[in-house]
Amino acid sequence: MEKEQSYVDGLTQLLSENYELVRKSKVNFVDKRIRFLIARLFTGKNEVVDAKRFFELNGLIKSELGFFTALNGNVRASLSGLLLADETEDTAVVKQLIKYYQELIDVKFSRSEFTYFAAYLLLKQKNEDVQEIAKRAKEIHRCLKKFHPFLTGPEDATSSVMLATLDAKLSPQEIADIVEFYFQEFADLDFHKNNGLQALAATSALLYGKKDRTFVARVRSLLNELDKNDMKVKELYYNTIGILAYVLDGKKLDSRFFELVAGLSELPGLKFFGKTFATALAMSLYTEEITGQMNQEQVENLMVSVHVLIAMEQASAVAATAAASAAAASSS
Repeated sequence: MEKEQSYVDGLTQLLSENYELVRKSKVNFVDKRIRFLIARLFTGKNEVVDAKRFFELNGLIKSELGFFTALNGNVRASLSGLLLADETEDTAVVKQLIKYYQELIDVKFSRSEFTYFAAYLLLKQKNEDVQEIAKRAKEIHRCLKKFHPFLTGPEDATSSVMLATLDAKLSPQEIADIVEFYFQEFADLDFHKNNGLQALAATSALLYGKKDRTFVARVRSLLNELDKNDMKVKELYYNTIGILAYVLDGKKLDSRFFELVAGLSELPGLKFFGKTFATALAMSLYTEEITGQMNQEQVENLMVSVHVLIAMEQASAVAATAAASAAAASSS
């Protein structure tokens, strides 16, 4: 009798398979970490990458944008993966993405890879006035910058766009105040004051749309649990910790999470990047998997769709990795 494949073995095998499909897709000059993150998009959905469609979509984005663009190969491949995972890879959607990018530029967001990912998140806003969201997002960005003038930058475009979808009764300053509440509360829990913490604070504001000390306590509890298992918390997965703390709803991490971290840490190709990157992937995959276990009250209380939150987390991860890869390349 054939032994049933374990949860961890199944995920690691599918992740490896998807990575190889992305690697052999003829989409060249892409950082290995980006390839793993693209593979993770499909693994989380229990799907296999269609390498042919991925290659064609990458070419479509390249042809639509032309030469004068902030997109390098890593960013273009990342966007191709996100759109393909959403099954929205036709020409019309690509043109819409470019249009939304330009609308963000028109309200004075910077011409950076982060703004393209913010434009991708705007695609999630069905039947909404995108121009108004873009304007409100820029106002929120300005309010965030008042709190942290040297920390707030192009990378906050994604969270600003999502924060702009919160209840219109909340002014941009009130939204920034909520984000700052979480920023300071989590800083007191020994999160470092960096871009990752600002993203976590923004995600927390998105989850609740208000200041909630109960949620802060849940994050503290999750941090304690990770610490007891000798897992150091790194900036790369600050944001995911917030979503995971919400989804767990006070419950403990089960053994599958720790087994997944251990399994991915030993995966050929991932070992080179160290345990931090493997842990970030494991936490992201685990979080997406258990979102399906949320109770009805949790789903109804969410300020935004959990699927949009997952998309934001994924977009932020690939944007940060693409930016880090570009910075490393320019300094070498």
